[in-house]
Amino acid sequence: MRILFYDSIKNKQLGVEYSHVFEVLSELSKAGHSIFYTNGDYFAQNHIEGISFHSSANQQRALWVRIKNFLVTSPWKGEITILWSFLMDIKFFFSALKSSLLRKPDLVYRRHTLFSSDYFLARLLRVPSIKEVNGIIADEAKLAHTGDKFSLRVMNRIEQCNLPKANRIIVVTSKLKEVLHNDYKIPEDKIVVIPNGANIDLFKPMAAIKAREKLGLNQNNNYICFVGSFRQWQGVEYLVQSAPFILKEIPNTKFLIIGDGMMKEELINLAEETGVSDKFIFTGVVPYKEVPKYINASDVCAVPKTPLKSGYSPLKLYEYMACGKPVVASNLPGFEILEQNNAGILVEPENPEELAKAIVRLLTNEELREQMGENGRRYVVENQSWEIMAKKVAEVCESAVSEYKNKRKL
Repeated sequence: MRILFYDSIKNKQLGVEYSHVFEVLSELSKAGHSIFYTNGDYFAQNHIEGISFHSSANQQRALWVRIKNFLVTSPWKGEITILWSFLMDIKFFFSALKSSLLRKPDLVYRRHTLFSSDYFLARLLRVPSIKEVNGIIADEAKLAHTGDKFSLRVMNRIEQCNLPKANRIIVVTSKLKEVLHNDYKIPEDKIVVIPNGANIDLFKPMAAIKAREKLGLNQNNNYICFVGSFRQWQGVEYLVQSAPFILKEIPNTKFLIIGDGMMKEELINLAEETGVSDKFIFTGVVPYKEVPKYINASDVCAVPKTPLKSGYSPLKLYEYMACGKPVVASNLPGFEILEQNNAGILVEPENPEELAKAIVRLLTNEELREQMGENGRRYVVENQSWEIMAKKVAEVCESAVSEYKNKRKL
């Protein structure tokens, strides 16, 4: 198949935020499918390590930083966000149109954004469109406080109008499928659940001693790891608040916080106010290929998510498990696989004390940590590798193309 992937990746060093895109495209390319970006670049296996981008990407990023700083203080930040999304969608449309002129695709594939110019492009090209939905934008904006009541209503109306237009919708959780069916009136047979996965060749067990040596970490400490973006629904603040309870029982414990985001300064300040700042290591953004070192240097990994309407299928969960690490996670839809496979412990969301008790339990039981880690690795290898997930994506795409062609013949 020739797939026009309608998206933009802004950084040549693909970080945690873009690993889903990178891994799916990598596996589709390895399977022989031709992938074109919105910028018209051909994605082939020998280009995986050096993907080229628009020369305007850095300018766009600098402009976005200025706009984002304005949004933080503007009373119209929700409305400005909608306008900015609309303008960016126009830019993406013409970029995607350029790609399609090089070689007509069999379908248009896009990750969900507020606007859907990809639908109009697909109609213009007379090909089906696939929409990948990882979350509801209006719900995430509400949690992130990036919109007022009016702008949130506008976002919700736009999504209600645009989401049903796609020929197929791929979602990462069964809960999200339920939301799209019940709230957006999208037929169930149009929605396919394909969870996130892990690169089991990159994320694999490594001796903690070796990983700590590579990172220059003290071998005598215990380490708790979090990898991800610093957003409201990630719940990192609860991990910070759990630290005093953990340190009371196990003083030689440190926390590796890998990532970046709008809440970074808030989290650093919270660690200082809580009196545990010397126990937290905020690394900032780490290159994708370096992340496994931090996971393997740790004893326990944490996913302290807060409740989200669409549920979760977090990359970090599968990557922790692929590295053979036990996981402590919030007891929310999407994390039940931990208990089902005895690969971790589920705790009440937004409860620092319960989170601390589970972490302490694992830190004081090496045998339990090893058994849960082995169980988690086995599960991901057998069920959640990106190769397996990409095959399912390809099946959905092929089905959509076949159905679309048959309809056109009628």
